[in-house]
Amino acid sequence: MDDAASPKPIKPTIIIFSFSFSVINKNFYCISIIIRLKLKENIVFFVKVTTKNLSLCKENLIMNMTDIQCFIKVTELMSFTKAAEALYTSQQAVSLHIKHLESTYKVQLFERKPSLKLTPSGQMLLEAARDIIDRENQLLNQFITMQDEFVGEITIGLPPNRSTAFVCEFTPHFSSEYPNMTIHLVEKTSPDLSAAVKNNEIDLALPLVSKYEYFDSDLCEIVPLETEDLYLIISDGLLRKYFSDQYPACKTAFMEGVSVTDFSHVPMFLHPASSRLHEAIVSKLVQNGTPPFMRIKTSLTSSLVSLCAEGYGVFFSTPMLLKHLYDTQPKCFESLHVFPVMEFQGTRKTLLLYHKNKYLSKPLSSSIHIIQQIYKEHKCVMDRIQAER
Repeated sequence: MDDAASPKPIKPTIIIFSFSFSVINKNFYCISIIIRLKLKENIVFFVKVTTKNLSLCKENLIMNMTDIQCFIKVTELMSFTKAAEALYTSQQAVSLHIKHLESTYKVQLFERKPSLKLTPSGQMLLEAARDIIDRENQLLNQFITMQDEFVGEITIGLPPNRSTAFVCEFTPHFSSEYPNMTIHLVEKTSPDLSAAVKNNEIDLALPLVSKYEYFDSDLCEIVPLETEDLYLIISDGLLRKYFSDQYPACKTAFMEGVSVTDFSHVPMFLHPASSRLHEAIVSKLVQNGTPPFMRIKTSLTSSLVSLCAEGYGVFFSTPMLLKHLYDTQPKCFESLHVFPVMEFQGTRKTLLLYHKNKYLSKPLSSSIHIIQQIYKEHKCVMDRIQAER
């Protein structure tokens, strides 16, 4: 073999990703290490090394990926010289890598005479080395896929009854940028959403709070999205029936704002058991001595738009829901009127929460931007309705 000095050997950067240790008996224990080796600027390998022999657990335990590459190349070509040429290194360097493996595992890998041949130990190592290379290639492909295609899941928490409107607004924007990612929506009450963010159960939360409620800013980033108004939706037929002495002038007057108490005698679609807002409306009417007639109790307001248009009752809507209903059922709004409810103007606000220690990946950062943009559009929904009539 060539005794000339070898060029400066590659010194891989090693980072231990995980380490496990278990005792088998007094003479044996198992060590499993996953290491990340950076050989050159853009060449990274992940290796899992396991040993159960106490005598092997010395400073040279960690398998060097360059050792493995040299070993495999020698087995392919059955020549140290040809392997060195294929790897653009010296014969002595290849020899040193093989010796390092033999020293690490206390075995002989090759029979040198009369010709180069793998020993049984060498054959065992070759099978393991091929598994390592295959697994490393799988990891690289997975990492490339994740970086280029952004696979995985983003979890967003909302109060009950908000998911349908939100997902119809959010999905087209997000999925056009990240077509291989899953959007997971979780419905929780606003206090539970805050706890879920702190416990890292969800990525983003959109709690709805009163103007007197505050969240702990020590753990959560808090981004105000909108101060929420409330609108009453009523058909032209019901308006003519219940406000006959003021019709049609009331249509213009009510655009300046109405009180829920003025409509206490009109059938309503409400579900106070599942909505703090509906509960507040009912409470307001009861305090006024005019408890409402709830024709239908349901939280699925979107399914009642057509019934409202036919004159079976009125319902109340937030800007997000109003925009969703108008976008999806514009024909129904040809016979509907939308009036702001004065008692509930700006009484609640929607926030965007995420944990301060949360790593903001590109999809997560994009989600925050998309959410901010779609909430800005809610403010314009009344102008749209009036302009398009």
